[in-house]
Amino acid sequence: MHYFRYRPYSEMALKELMYSEMFFSSPEECNDPFDSKTFYVFGANKEKWTKVIELASQRIKFLVPPQLLNQLSDHICKQCPLSFDEATKKDFFIEFSTSDANTKLIVGYLAKIIQELLKVYLPSTRYFVSFSGTNDEPLMWSHYADKHKGFCLVFKSIDGALNLSPNYKKDSIRRQTQNGIANEMSFGLPESFKFGNIDYKADVEFLDAFSHMPAYVSADVISEEERLKLVAEQESHYLQKGQSWFYENESRLILPPPPSWLFGEHIEYTKQERLFHYEPSQLVGIIYGARMTVEDKNRIREILKERKNYIDRVANYKRIMFWFLEFEAKLSPNQRKVEIEPLNILSYKAIPLEDENFERLYSEWKDGVGHEVENSSSKWVKVE
Repeated sequence: MHYFRYRPYSEMALKELMYSEMFFSSPEECNDPFDSKTFYVFGANKEKWTKVIELASQRIKFLVPPQLLNQLSDHICKQCPLSFDEATKKDFFIEFSTSDANTKLIVGYLAKIIQELLKVYLPSTRYFVSFSGTNDEPLMWSHYADKHKGFCLVFKSIDGALNLSPNYKKDSIRRQTQNGIANEMSFGLPESFKFGNIDYKADVEFLDAFSHMPAYVSADVISEEERLKLVAEQESHYLQKGQSWFYENESRLILPPPPSWLFGEHIEYTKQERLFHYEPSQLVGIIYGARMTVEDKNRIREILKERKNYIDRVANYKRIMFWFLEFEAKLSPNQRKVEIEPLNILSYKAIPLEDENFERLYSEWKDGVGHEVENSSSKWVKVE
């Protein structure tokens, strides 16, 4: 399948093209404030809030008396429902009334420990790269390609994924930690990222926030099948958006987070850790915007030539090479539509539309036919 990534014409976008870069954005860096937002809610479950208080008390090595424990769990339940974000910022016991100075001191300390505990198990931030399943949506060209003056990159998935370049692969991230399993922890990074399709929904389906807490709190005995179903339901929220974004027909790659329990804290990636180099042979085409200048097109063609020479020189590993297509977007003269027309196939030479071999090679490109190369051997393969 082909995926489309709209880009404005800018030095940053040209650099991404030249060096096969992709940057995983955080939710805060996106134009949709609800992007990648999960809707976890803590309900007024006294039994589970009691477990949260007990877990917090274990951290300060203090046994909360049963009567006080009962009062504190009741006090929290009266403040529910609460989203996970709200709970991590809330001083649960600020209005708890007690005349005993020691009890007041302990309760205040417990409130801080509960906040810290909840922050460890706060649903991890997901970072993502966005693509579209359509190349002719006028709004996409307007919003993400600088009002049709930019361009659109065409990617070919392999087994539903975009692979990373072996020459520039990051193996892991590392952190010095005080609360982790060890003083220094590492988290392995994948060799490829699967494309996930966005599900556009009008309403939000809430998730049980206790299910994101450790087993001591969640305390639900479930089968492996139920556990996998729960995980799939939780992960599905990262692939959901409001229906107003339906026109984007979005698919995205998601950067998996390190498990917070492993590091003993909520981990955020740095910007440099979110910059990756994709397998350059999976970029299989480019579409020039309808308002793009001839000068800008020529600049991109220079980059494509340099890029191909560089790839041929350093790509000494097994890979699948596809034909590279040049397209241009045109504004229909009699409809409010964008029309995408092929121009050339770029190989060792440009194969123009009027060439007798163009239709055959273009058909192979659309069908996912590529040339698998490894050392001195090669063969033609069809990739779904």
